[in-house]
Amino acid sequence: MKVTIDDVVKKSGLSYVTVSRVISNAPNVREANRKKVMAAIEELGYVPNAAARTLATGRTNVVAMFVSDIGDDFFGSVVKEVNVQLLKNGYLLAISACNGKDDSLNTAFLSQNRVDGVILLVPNKEKYYIGILKNQKVPFVVVDNQTINEDITSVLADNVTGGYIAVKHLLELGHTGIGLIGAAPYGLSTLERQMGAVKALTEVSLQPAAIEYGGYDQMTGYNTIMKWHTKGQLPSAVFAFDDHIALGAVNAAKDLGLNVPEDLSVCGYDDSSLANHYTPKITSVRQPSEEMARNAVNQLLDLINHKERGTYAMKLAPKLAVKESTVKINNNEVNE
Repeated sequence: MKVTIDDVVKKSGLSYVTVSRVISNAPNVREANRKKVMAAIEELGYVPNAAARTLATGRTNVVAMFVSDIGDDFFGSVVKEVNVQLLKNGYLLAISACNGKDDSLNTAFLSQNRVDGVILLVPNKEKYYIGILKNQKVPFVVVDNQTINEDITSVLADNVTGGYIAVKHLLELGHTGIGLIGAAPYGLSTLERQMGAVKALTEVSLQPAAIEYGGYDQMTGYNTIMKWHTKGQLPSAVFAFDDHIALGAVNAAKDLGLNVPEDLSVCGYDDSSLANHYTPKITSVRQPSEEMARNAVNQLLDLINHKERGTYAMKLAPKLAVKESTVKINNNEVNE
């Protein structure tokens, strides 16, 4: 037998009006009552009639999320938590993979009022989507934005602090020769992680032993270590701005017959599966992906419900996960 809204009313013990307001995600509902209704819905397996609800409320209770790389561990973690939080609030998540082939296809449906809001996770491509979303007057929040824009609501990790704690860790282990390997230098993440790294070095009157840029990939780390080794400039430690880069650096060291971390300490960024599924496990800066997702959903729902708070950027602090790829330096040993 099909479960109806009347069944939810009986199960929750609340009025039809209250249950309807919760289902339509209306504001000004007591949190205790909302929880009762959601618990009844979950227990009964009630599925509201989406078409009828849209006609009654003018809303679809669907949020779109544009993601540039669904295979990335950090992005995947954000998407997963966004989905959990939206479901708790009575929304469905629609994923749009932005692979760069034809971005116009990802935004064509916005003018048709098929979603109530959008979460953007498209680093370095925000400007294109932000312009369209503003033009269509669709509420949106940007996660992990890589361009500076003061006129948007965004949630991102504090990359300056991330770079700082990574290099501070290497300094505390006694390393004074620390190389930095980043991606394209115009990206906000690379700029800020480098800024934090240099800040930590400057505090002890040091400069980076070397800086190299490339992409967020293993070849960048691998080729950089080979280059530094060939030039006789291999430092005792490396801070890679991404775990893919870090793994490439580790593999290069192994191919050169060097031991990690005894001959070369390596610190990565993101604390992804790459950092934990290889030997040695890579010390890495862990981004607060789930917290970022929760805040993004909360901010978007406030925008959808017209709880104006002004636009602002929320920065959340990362943490360092110390594992096997970094070790206190032996000053009696010198890399050749």
